[in-house]
Amino acid sequence: MKKSTVVLFWIIAVLMTLGASVYQRMSGPTNPKRTTISINNQEYKLKLPRSGGTKDCEVSLNIDKNSKAKLFYKKYPSSDEFAELDFVPKDGKMIAYLPLQPPAGKLSYYIQVDDKAICKEEPLIIRFKGDVPSWVLIPHIILMFVAMLFANYGLILTIANKPHFKRYLYLTISTLIAGGFIFGPLVQKFAFGVYWSGFPFGYDLTDNKTLIALVALLLVIPIINKKAVRWAAMIAFVVMISIFSIPHSLRGSELNHETGKLESGR
Repeated sequence: MKKSTVVLFWIIAVLMTLGASVYQRMSGPTNPKRTTISINNQEYKLKLPRSGGTKDCEVSLNIDKNSKAKLFYKKYPSSDEFAELDFVPKDGKMIAYLPLQPPAGKLSYYIQVDDKAICKEEPLIIRFKGDVPSWVLIPHIILMFVAMLFANYGLILTIANKPHFKRYLYLTISTLIAGGFIFGPLVQKFAFGVYWSGFPFGYDLTDNKTLIALVALLLVIPIINKKAVRWAAMIAFVVMISIFSIPHSLRGSELNHETGKLESGR
């Protein structure tokens, strides 16, 4: 291929990968909820957490400190009554804390500011997790990003009918195994206490979509020297790219507060 064509293909692949990564993260259920509230004809922007760590989770409201704000929360899922906390002024903001939960434990919560309710009709869900060391998390993120990049580039090559797409099939499989099946389970273990909660042990969507992507790619290997391999690889790349565009952490690990066991979120 001409150098200019190679550069163009890589630019397209990078843009596709970045676009899918941003969409996946921004649309995921653990991404902070952004909303606004009007108090005395003034708009305030709010950023409400939906992911907690290893300590009580701070909920911060950048609103008038003279406002009366309350935080209502309960374990999720449960039929408990909502507990109530007052927001208090701190560093120019109104602050309250959601109590720490075990790894994969969830709380549902909403906020009342004066006579206005925030997310009362559809309470926010926050999930807590353990600390994941950087030596595990960083390689996992990089390898999964690179696997997606190789898949996008491989797809472009199959569409353009360029024969060296096979190289990127193998590269995609290699980086996916390293990122999703070596470092991925380590991330899951540190965060939620289990190495794997997908098939056949559970229905964690993140684990299962990683498994489906790998299976789709591996199915191409037996026909790697057949005429149909280009179309098979194209389908496998599309499968991987499509399922990895599903919002991150959707139907993720969830602690059953009654049994103390880890289940898949609904």
